[in-house]
Amino acid sequence: MSGTGGGPAAPRGSRSGRWAAALVAVCATGLLAASPAAAGRPGPVPGAEADASGWVGSWGTAPAPAAPDGISRDGLDDRTVRMVVHTSIGGGELRLRLSHAYGTRPLTLGRTTVALPVPGSPAAVVPGSAREVTFDGGASGTTVPAGSEAVSDPVAFDVPAGADLAVSVHLPEPTGPTTWHWLAQQRGYVSEPGDHTADRAGTAFTRTETSWFFLTGVDVRGADARGTRPRGAVVAIGDSQTDGVGSTPDGNGRWTDALARRLAADPATAGVGVLNKGIGGNRVLRDGTETDRPQRGTRALGRLDRDAIAQAGVRTVVLYEGVNDLQLAPYATADDVLQGLRTMAQRLRERGIRVLVGTLTPFKDSPFWTADAERARAELNAALRSAPEFDAVADFDAAVRDPADPRRVRAAYDSGDHIHLNDAGYRALAEAVPTAGLTGTTGRAPTTDRRLP
Repeated sequence: MSGTGGGPAAPRGSRSGRWAAALVAVCATGLLAASPAAAGRPGPVPGAEADASGWVGSWGTAPAPAAPDGISRDGLDDRTVRMVVHTSIGGGELRLRLSHAYGTRPLTLGRTTVALPVPGSPAAVVPGSAREVTFDGGASGTTVPAGSEAVSDPVAFDVPAGADLAVSVHLPEPTGPTTWHWLAQQRGYVSEPGDHTADRAGTAFTRTETSWFFLTGVDVRGADARGTRPRGAVVAIGDSQTDGVGSTPDGNGRWTDALARRLAADPATAGVGVLNKGIGGNRVLRDGTETDRPQRGTRALGRLDRDAIAQAGVRTVVLYEGVNDLQLAPYATADDVLQGLRTMAQRLRERGIRVLVGTLTPFKDSPFWTADAERARAELNAALRSAPEFDAVADFDAAVRDPADPRRVRAAYDSGDHIHLNDAGYRALAEAVPTAGLTGTTGRAPTTDRRLP
């Protein structure tokens, strides 16, 4: 979605036709003409290795290029960033993923720690909870080449499910433009100069940011304190609605957070992780670098391998994206977006990953709404509800639309900008996700059967 999630753009006027047809045709053949660094995609895909070793994603975010100005463009030098993340499942060990996908020079990671934050106390951590995170078999830091990712050594840590962790990373040398996630809906902290990773108090962390820098994942393995073991992960690919724009800051009110709580409460799905790979302003067919906001990220077609297939223990992917393609210039058609989603579904199902697709929610009265965009949304939703390429449909549109005017979001779910939802609206989306079979795999030919066995 756009608005606060994607930045200003001209409202939709006349549709441009099938501008993306050539791109979709190329993607359907698997020929994405971009280097791993340029597209933000790693070379190897470690999904099989992650499965075999027992790792499952508990928290995740999607990396994106630096903005044209500000802290992400300027980078960090001899600063410690303390970032708060919210787990979906617990475990007896954890490991961190840090991305330098969009870097322009090697990145030096210094000392890194993970701890439990003190509730209600900015940047402070619980005394005695901090553990050092090492790399490369015991080193206190590592160097990450531009365009790649670092995965830490395993850390013995009683990771709680549905709880916050504080990850502190010292960046001892100039980073250059950062790889980051700009709309975290969560406060994080930047220190005065020096290594403050071991600080219990938050006094050295004098700057507050609502972004995550370099950190993109927390994986867990082994039973948590309650004896629950990780059972696979659900990955959500989306835009600013998946990113949680409109939800309560620091409140973990995204629809993926609500889904994680729903899964944890049901013995049939307890232990299933949920990873949020939404990016505000993201599109299926066009990169953020093609607009004035590169932080909108690589198009969904271009980041699917990195942000979905490569995630530890992935079993199901929810594809909930496309409204920005329809409402922001240059405009795509409903068929263009449908073909892009079909291409992604095919790639996922070839890897044995189940695919759920979400219908697009209404946005009348948003500055970006036009009659043309509404017709395209209705056309796309109708196609998604019956398309055989997806294992199931999450009918997000039906869950939040106003019965008196289906072009609008229910007032009780509207964050105020008429396109993004509030906490109650995102809970409604979570309730609309079919949960049966989330840890299974798909291997059958596409079918019109909408049910998950």
